Amino acid sequence: MHDGPADDPATAPEAPAPTPRFATDGAEPAAPGRAARGLMMAGKALAGVCLAAVVYAVWSVARSGIMPIWWLVGGVIVALALAAAVLIGLWRTRLPDHPVRFGLLTGLTAIGLALCLGLSHFMYALIDFTHGIQPPPAGTIRYDVIALKSHDPALESLAGATVGQLTNDPNREVAAAALAEAVKVELADLDDPTLLADVVSNGTVAGAIINDAYLSMYEENDPAFFESIQILRQFDIMPVGPSATPTWSAPPLPVDQPFVLYISGVDSFSEQGRSDVNILAVVNPRSGRILLVSTPRDYYVQLHGTTGRKDKLTHAGFYGIDMSVATLADLYEVKIDYFVRLNFGAMIQLVDAVGGIDVESAHTFTTHDGLFHFERGWNHLNGDQALAFSRERKSFLGGDRVRGENQERVIEALVRRGSDPTILLRYNAILNSLQGSLQTSMPAAMITALANQQLSRRTSWQVETINADGSDAMEYTHSYGSQKLYVMVPDLTTVQAARDRIDQLLAE
Repeated sequence: MHDGPADDPATAPEAPAPTPRFATDGAEPAAPGRAARGLMMAGKALAGVCLAAVVYAVWSVARSGIMPIWWLVGGVIVALALAAAVLIGLWRTRLPDHPVRFGLLTGLTAIGLALCLGLSHFMYALIDFTHGIQPPPAGTIRYDVIALKSHDPALESLAGATVGQLTNDPNREVAAAALAEAVKVELADLDDPTLLADVVSNGTVAGAIINDAYLSMYEENDPAFFESIQILRQFDIMPVGPSATPTWSAPPLPVDQPFVLYISGVDSFSEQGRSDVNILAVVNPRSGRILLVSTPRDYYVQLHGTTGRKDKLTHAGFYGIDMSVATLADLYEVKIDYFVRLNFGAMIQLVDAVGGIDVESAHTFTTHDGLFHFERGWNHLNGDQALAFSRERKSFLGGDRVRGENQERVIEALVRRGSDPTILLRYNAILNSLQGSLQTSMPAAMITALANQQLSRRTSWQVETINADGSDAMEYTHSYGSQKLYVMVPDLTTVQAARDRIDQLLAE
């Protein structure tokens, strides 16, 4: 048996005491290693970045003006309190003493950073959108040089030839100058679009230069001529004709003051073009009521500032949206404060972006192309269905009258859906769907003030509708000249009823 001193417990050397994992009784914790120090520095840096992100997010929300003040103050207090608690805890946490706490606080800091950056992005996207939908100053107007399809498609082939031009075009001299820079021609004055189509068709003139908006009128009223022509060249010119109304540069109205908004539905944007949807939205923020007044596109009205022949309301768009606004203001004897132009082709994306809409139909019908069917009563519609529902008129004896009513129902459904605060969760899809398809003269400050008020009051808007009516007729028009077109002669009792209800709602 070996009996060295090591075998004697009394004489065996003491083992070193283990280093405590946590500091106790005032003892200093173990010094962190290089890796721990690196992680702690990274955590502190993340804490600093997160604090800056919180401040930036608060500034972004305040700058937008959309958030109600009590939401903003409460959110700031809660956000700063939570941020302070997490960041102080992270700053005081040491490694390797508290690895779990360090990991938890770091994760919370990263989540807070992501939320702050996401909120800031949302506010900037919203601000950019509200400024981006403001219409530009007086824009250009597109003119087309047309000729028969049998003609040489090169513009230069018109050199020395006679080209027709409308005498009542307020921009005829500017258009002629633009054409002269490209090719030298002789210009022949023609009194109306019908005569212009005749002389182009029979070869009296080699071609014509005409406002692009007239092509859609030819497509509807003279499809044979429309199919026989080609466009040789297009010019974008600055208009010189006077505007029907003052420029849209007035300051925003007080947020509680009632206002009238003209809703124009078009298939594409240009300075001049026909509007197939013509609805006045009379909005009273005080009473939470909206009145939608629909006017048929073929209503036979006196265009603002003109004398002699009346015209279809839709033709007012040939002379700019200001003419449409002023003509409707004359008809209903009311001041129209703002307009909004919506590309109804974009309705598909908008309705899908909000998750669909619930629309009450007064009729059971199938669209004339057989693609969509709707039941009388409530229908949940996606984008394609909503567009078909709002455009259909051939399935009804009432034609355009029923179409106007259905358009009002779609707008009413969008108002209901848009009044739900949860719609903010779909903001990205909504903004993307409207980008490039919406224009309004309503100042950005007015839009944000109305959004602020809606979030603050949670108004449940009550929407009512009224429709102008009339009788079918064939009449000469100011824009189309010597050929009679289908028009709707106004029933003045329905117009007066609309005037009276507009006055009542504005006075509430």
